Order: sequence, then structure tokens, then C-alpha cells
Amino acid sequence: MKKATRRSSVGPNIGSNSVKNFSSRFSLRSFVKRVGTLSDSQRRAIESMGFGNLLQMQNQMICKNLLVELMERWSSEKRAFILLPGMITIMPIDVALILGIRATGDPVILKEDEPFSELEREYGAALWNRKITITSIEERLDSLGGIVNEDFIRSFLLFIFGTLLFPNANGKVDSRYLSLLQDLDKVCHFAWGEAVLEDIFNWLCRRKEINVQYVGGCLIFLQIWCYEHIDIARPSMLECPLTFPRVCRWGNSRSHHRQWFTSKFKELQKNQILWKLQLSSDESEIAIIKELLEAQSDNIELYMSQDSSMNVSVDHGNNVRIRPQMIEQLVIDLENESEMDIVRELHGAQEDCSEHSRTSRNVSVVSTRNTDFLSTFDYESGVQTENIDQRWISQDDSTVLIISDEDDDDDYQRRNQILEEQNMELQKKLNDLKKENELLKNWFTSSPMLEEHVELKKEVESLRRENQLLSLSSIGLVARLERLVFDENVYVIEEQSSPWIENEDIVVNHE
Repeated sequence: MKKATRRSSVGPNIGSNSVKNFSSRFSLRSFVKRVGTLSDSQRRAIESMGFGNLLQMQNQMICKNLLVELMERWSSEKRAFILLPGMITIMPIDVALILGIRATGDPVILKEDEPFSELEREYGAALWNRKITITSIEERLDSLGGIVNEDFIRSFLLFIFGTLLFPNANGKVDSRYLSLLQDLDKVCHFAWGEAVLEDIFNWLCRRKEINVQYVGGCLIFLQIWCYEHIDIARPSMLECPLTFPRVCRWGNSRSHHRQWFTSKFKELQKNQILWKLQLSSDESEIAIIKELLEAQSDNIELYMSQDSSMNVSVDHGNNVRIRPQMIEQLVIDLENESEMDIVRELHGAQEDCSEHSRTSRNVSVVSTRNTDFLSTFDYESGVQTENIDQRWISQDDSTVLIISDEDDDDDYQRRNQILEEQNMELQKKLNDLKKENELLKNWFTSSPMLEEHVELKKEVESLRRENQLLSLSSIGLVARLERLVFDENVYVIEEQSSPWIENEDIVVNHE
């Protein structure tokens, strides 16, 4: 059997069967089965935590051949899928629409230095092994029966995390989630949807970079996301009145072999991709959707108003998100703003010219034989001056100036000279605006912050890999410590029993 080789994370790696399929602990069937045992009061308790939409999910089969081909096209560097027609990524709005859980709010963070709590100990975790098995959680739920209390809510939420939203490769749940469930009144304020998204991204990167056999994360979400955005093996929609969350409106896809999906991704056309999900009128009125859209709008305004956070936003911990699209949008807006300034300047100049034209039209040049009465007009100051005498005639609000034929040419020359000077000033302002626009574009595109974000990204990726290595090392260390503790217990037991054994030589081999 060929050994799987690592692929580059950049470029459309068109499917090859050299990458083996994956295994997963994800189990929608067990989740749906457990939901079926809940009483109405228990369902209401889970709904009050913000997870009520998940209780409406029906059992669906995971199409591994589809997912493995989709995973092959993931770029860890771009954090997006590189397809033939273009690049597409998963957005928080996708999680909110598909799963129906909150994707904005307080960040979900499992701190490395989180103190070990008595609540964790109560749920079976240990200081050196902060994990809770799904089996023990199910046994706890069985023992509670139809009771509705804080213990039930925490136990069922841990079950949701371990089987549906954040399943991992070992069938256990991180006990540090209990620190977020300590105060149940705060649970509904966390951005659980964004946490699902980050967890999916993490597993996609691990699959791409080290080709892990076991893949965690909410795979049903990834599959429905593919149905919504990419027209490959898309099943027909179910005929039911329930349209939200969107995971509930899709049936099971037909089974196809791996090569079929490979060829379909090779032949993928632009019209087979829906780059952005369109909201229905009903969806746009759902609270978690409105809240997310408002938060995104506020973020755009924040980035527009704060130069210091234009391209990099650092959340709590090491969660660094690069937003180059904000810079691009900002440059476009600046260009549009500069163009509007130019248009306004031109419009103002045209108004000035029109005003002069109207003035010139309202000034009637009348020749007279009597050259004793001469009148001239100062166009710069707008003041009429007299040489000998002046004669005003009011006619339709127009000023009639009586001038001589000799001054006619001089009057036009002066007017043309003034207009030329104004035109030169306007051209100068246009050139200055263009230079300013170019400087702004150069500043945004060559800002040191844009250069620093590459280093920040590399540092974050390095820290993530180190964290994974430390995690693996800690697992091995815990196993060795458990063996040492076990051997020590055996040794103590044998030492304690040795006084009752007489006339025998006892040899204890202790590692």
C-alpha cells in the first residue's frame, strides 16, 4: 500500500486517491437518539441555553467520499478551499444559518492555565487528564432520567459538545468546557458558532498538513455547507415546513465512489458555486441572524474609523485573524471618496462658470452714440465703477450696462483671463487630489502593519504546532505517570503483605 504523501496547501490540488479516507468519532445518530429521550421540560431547558435549533436535527449519513475530496482542496495558508473557479471559505453566517446557533458574542476560550475545579472532578476529570468520556456523560444522563436541573443541563451540553459540535479523535470532552458552564445564565451569550468554525478550521489544517487518520469537528455542518455552496452530489430538499436551521431541509445524498467525486471537482464550473448564501425574509428576522449582521456592520465601521486596527484584529488569547479584505475595501472607499471630491470640485467650478455666464447674459451690451456716458465693470470685485456717469435700467431683474464699443474687446479679454485663471487653479487642485489619493493608496498597500501580519500569522501557526506537539507529549507523559503510579501501588501492596509471609524469599522487580 502506498504511503500517503503530504500535499502543498496552496493551489487546486485536484483529487488523487493517494490520500486515504478518514475515520471519525462524529455520531449524529447517537445525538438524535439521545434527543428523542428528552421530555418537554428538558427540551425547554436546552432551548434556553441557545441550542434549541440543534434538537430539531434528523439523522443523516456522512458522505466521506465527498468530504475527503473537499478536504483535499483546503489551503491552510489561505484558510479557504481552492477550487477551479476560485477560492471560497466558510463564514460565521454559514454556521448561524446551517446550525442555528449564535455566531457572535463572547469568545469560547479554553485557557491552558485554567485552574482545575471541583466541578471537573465531580464529572470524572483529573488534574493530569482533563478529559471526560462520552460514555460517562451518557451514564450520568441515564441516571438523571427526566430530572431538569443544572446537572442535567451541563451534562447534556457536554454531550452536545462531544458528539456533535466539537467531537475529537478519542471520544472524550475537554473538561475545561465546564468553566464556561459554571454560570448557566452566561451560556447563551457565548459565540458557539464561531467556536465550531475555528474547530473545523483546525481539523482541516491538521488533515491537510499531517494527513491525520481521525478527523474531528462538526462534519455534518461541513457536509451541509458543501450542499449549500457547491452543486456536487447535492440531494433534493425535504418537503417539510421546517426551513431553519438549514441542516434540517436536506436529505441524504446518493452514494458515489471516490473517483466520481474526483472527476466532478475537476469539472467544477463557476455557475455551480454559490459564493454567498442569500437570506430569506424569514431568516433575516431571526434574532441570532440579525445580531450577527449588526455585529458585522459595527465591525466594518470600527475598522473604517480606527487606523490602528485596519488589517489585524487580535482576539483573546492567540486567536489572530487577518482581515486583508478590510484594507482592500478601505482603499476602494478612499478612491471613491477622492473621486467624489473631484466631482464636487468640478461641479463647483461649473457652477462658478455658470454664474459668470448668467452674469454675462444678464449684462446687455448696448452701443450708444453718446460717448459722454461710459461705464465699466470690475469682474474680480463685482463692483461697477463709473468713468463719467452711470445709467441703470431695470428689466426682468437684469442689469443693463451702457458701455462704449471701444471697451467691448477689453471686456471679453478680461473675462477670458479670469476664467483661465480659475481653470488653472482647478487643475492644480485636481492634481493635488490625485497625488493625495496615490499617497493614500501607497500608504495602505505598503503599510508596515501589512508586512507584520505575515510574521504574526507564521508565529501563530508555529505556536499552534508547538501546542499540538506538547499535547501529544503530555499524553505520553500522563501514560508513563499512570504506569509508575500503578507499579508503585503494586510495590506498596507487596511490601505491606511481606510480614505475613515467612521463610520465603520475595524478589520485587520494580522499574
